[in-house]
Amino acid sequence: MKMNDDVQVVAVSPGAKYIASALLDCIVKRAKLLDLQMVFLWIPSKISYPKLPVLCMDISSDGALLVTGSADKKLKIWGLDFDDCHKSIFAHADSVMAVQFVRNTHYVFSVGKDHLIKYWDADKLKLLLTLEGHHAEIWCLSISNRGDFIVSGSHDRSIRRWDRTEEPFFIEEEKEKRLKQMFESDLDNAFETKKELPKEGVVALAGKKTQETPSATNSIIDALDIAEDELKHITEHAEEKRKGKVADFQPNVLMLGLSASDFVLRALSNVFANDMEQTLLALPFSDALKLLSYSKDWTINPDK
Repeated sequence: MKMNDDVQVVAVSPGAKYIASALLDCIVKRAKLLDLQMVFLWIPSKISYPKLPVLCMDISSDGALLVTGSADKKLKIWGLDFDDCHKSIFAHADSVMAVQFVRNTHYVFSVGKDHLIKYWDADKLKLLLTLEGHHAEIWCLSISNRGDFIVSGSHDRSIRRWDRTEEPFFIEEEKEKRLKQMFESDLDNAFETKKELPKEGVVALAGKKTQETPSATNSIIDALDIAEDELKHITEHAEEKRKGKVADFQPNVLMLGLSASDFVLRALSNVFANDMEQTLLALPFSDALKLLSYSKDWTINPDK
């Protein structure tokens, strides 16, 4: 099958019902394989195109979900029935190098260049656990058939085995642990920085990261992705109308009847003022550029 660009990664669903591929042009495609004719039917995906390519993907055992990881540090979870993106998550501090579902579940592991292994619930769209141990970029991951252990390979020239234990863990406790580490890191950086009186006209940081910062960042990223998809659908509808293929435009109900600019501004307005600076600093560069593209409309209409 001829492709338009270099193929980065492919994944086959159980029973070979679907084949998913990611190309160097950052586009993820899904193919349906007809058992009799063996013909690939490319089905358009409602996808927001990232600035950087997808590096890894996997399909759940029941063929219901597809997870992709990319160089833009994001994890995207897709529904294969309707090609809808359930969630776009700012998952790692660097490129996501490998993802894999635990067999017969919707739990998924991801590894990245930030030296971390992360364990996710793809149904609840939540981070469950973060594993630390590697001292360099993690390149690959494999999970046993029974899901009782995983193996990771790293640029630190080590292969590590991680065994599942019977010891229970609690999501809120893990969340508090991550926040504590984040605060301690900020505190260490503050002590390492030489304290000097700011020069006239220089503005200091407005605040530190809080518990709301990660969720606020994700809400802005989600709003940007939804707004971008809606703008593309509007453009496609206008093109079809120009060609005489008149059809009623069906807006995305998630937009709440708002324009793309107003929808993004609504998400931004929901961020607390004391969290705003750290929330914006946590945005990936590509999303920060998207956010800036709406600022012109907001300045033209001061009432917003």
